[in-house]
Amino acid sequence: MNIFKSVAKAIQDFDLIEKDDKILIGASGGKDSLALSYILSKMRYWKNSAFSLGAIYIHNNVTPYNTELVSLYSSWNIPLAILSQPQGTGDFTSLDCYTCATQRRAAIMHYAVEHGYNKIAFGHHLDDTLTTLLMNLLLQGKIDVLEPKRYYESFHVTLIRPLFYTPEESIIRFVSQQAWHTQTCTCLRGTKGVRSEYRKRLESLTGGSLQEKMHLLTAFISRKQ
Repeated sequence: MNIFKSVAKAIQDFDLIEKDDKILIGASGGKDSLALSYILSKMRYWKNSAFSLGAIYIHNNVTPYNTELVSLYSSWNIPLAILSQPQGTGDFTSLDCYTCATQRRAAIMHYAVEHGYNKIAFGHHLDDTLTTLLMNLLLQGKIDVLEPKRYYESFHVTLIRPLFYTPEESIIRFVSQQAWHTQTCTCLRGTKGVRSEYRKRLESLTGGSLQEKMHLLTAFISRKQ
């Protein structure tokens, strides 16, 4: 799948980006946020596009810091803020994945509000979305996914996921072609947790077929409309 086309389609289908938006990218140093950052850095120069970008990286003292991040974001003309773990959160190694992600998200939202950003872009892709759907179905008995767009009233910011239609396989291929150095979470709670198990179940269910994954997503979107 062409990664630029899939992002453009998600932006159009869900009105993710509008004129004069100021967008803060959650930069983890992983393949997903790197791909998203690069793509948006190019799209802002497209005809009829007029939005600005910034990025934030939160160092949690668990995953080694990717020293290439600063030069990469500088080459893309995206200001990158680097923050230590949020105050009052304690040791990240003692947190479960959900709590860790929630606290990091809150820190990003506070930063966005303080610096005048009206939108936050995360690098969750198609496989992330469907893994969440599968987990919610089997663990909680409800049909729900990671939303492509969600407004947070308490912060007055909108969270967007431009990679909503983009399969992980396309991101892996794209990042490999760019030869970027990436980093992943090294916390055992994430690499060997429940979400990792359900990611494997998704692959088993669909046989890795992009068509079948898109059918799952389409069925969910149709149900919501």
